[in-house]
Amino acid sequence: MDIHQQQTFLTRITDLSKLYMDHVKTEKEGSELRDAVESVGNGDMRGSSSAAAITEPFATIVVEALERGKWKVAADIGLILVETRTSLLGREHSLTLTAMGNLASAYFGLGRWQDSIDLGETVINTRKRILGDKHPQTLTSMSNLASAYRGQGRWPEAEKLQLELIKVKRETLGNDHQSTISSVGNLAATYESMGRYRDAEQLEEELVEQSKRVLGDTHRSTLTWKSNLASTYREDGRLLDAESLESEVLKTREIVLGKNNPLTLTSMVNLAFIYREQDRLDQAAALEEQALENLSSVLGDEHPQSLMAANNLALTYHCQGRLEEAARVGVSTSEKMATVLGDQHAMTLTAKARLAMIYHSQGKYKEAETLTVEVRQLMRDSLGEEHPHTISITANLGAIYQSQGRWDEAEPVIELITQKRKRILGESHPDTIASMEELMRIYRVRAADRH
Repeated sequence: MDIHQQQTFLTRITDLSKLYMDHVKTEKEGSELRDAVESVGNGDMRGSSSAAAITEPFATIVVEALERGKWKVAADIGLILVETRTSLLGREHSLTLTAMGNLASAYFGLGRWQDSIDLGETVINTRKRILGDKHPQTLTSMSNLASAYRGQGRWPEAEKLQLELIKVKRETLGNDHQSTISSVGNLAATYESMGRYRDAEQLEEELVEQSKRVLGDTHRSTLTWKSNLASTYREDGRLLDAESLESEVLKTREIVLGKNNPLTLTSMVNLAFIYREQDRLDQAAALEEQALENLSSVLGDEHPQSLMAANNLALTYHCQGRLEEAARVGVSTSEKMATVLGDQHAMTLTAKARLAMIYHSQGKYKEAETLTVEVRQLMRDSLGEEHPHTISITANLGAIYQSQGRWDEAEPVIELITQKRKRILGESHPDTIASMEELMRIYRVRAADRH
């Protein structure tokens, strides 16, 4: 890296640090960038023209930003790193590939699935060719890409990649290696997303027993697999099993990790979710209010975990009929998500979709329809026509039409949703069954109107 190249790189980073320093929420990252620039500029690496040495402090900041859930910061710095290392070291250099992998992770966190997939596929193909199919870095790239496929709703591709990954890890690392166990857990998550609850439960039940045997009952990983299994039980309608298991996880995490550990607080949020499904709304609200207060104190009110908890609380208020409070929390959460995660992040869009349904319950049909149509278009653009989120919000639009007696508009919408869910999720998936029942209800109403 010559002096001109170094100055160009540092100028871009300096400009970014100034931008961050102007905003309270990114002031910490701006300070870290400024200090790193000064360290390089003051000659701490004097005599080194190495691109690796110059860029490494900033690569460390990217990794730390990823760990803190600061996806946009990681993406901003990560893009500069990828471009700089590609120019100086070449596209196939190991450090360039590492930077690309981290940038793909940042895009994943931002819900920019296609950008994450494009980078991930490039990294995998290059690492397979240079390092081989079974190299640890290749396997890590495969795992990340499979997660991006799952996020985009491309479940068959995620499943195929995960099955390949598990096969290789079992051959090279063994069945009981934590990395192998983790990959099996990811496959179970894909099955859950596909509505294949029994397949997911079978894998997760085996994982729990395996993790207890290898790591112990109270190991963090064992508790994670138990919590995941509880989530699958909940999705499968096995609410008592879900409650029992998640309650056990919560109690153990309180003892092992402490009451204010983010994982403990996540268990509180999960248990509240189960309570809501059981129609135990007062208990759900109390637990979510406590979890949100503690998460905001520990992680900040704009951390993704805090925002998810707030979004869940808005849903519980909605279910309780506390519509003004639900709308207040929903508006605040949607605005924060748009700022922190971006307008097109899946979490932001989901929060706005829920807010629209709160408006619907308030009888604000125009506001509900306008917001739903807006979010539906954003989901089409960012997730695609056949992503489950896009399909769900289209179903919401059908519900809004029905509430206003606009049956001739509701019928084709629900027919389309039913066809898509049959094809994508299968006829036995709960969402498909719900759509079929809704469509039959519309047919009955329209038939009655004709007589």
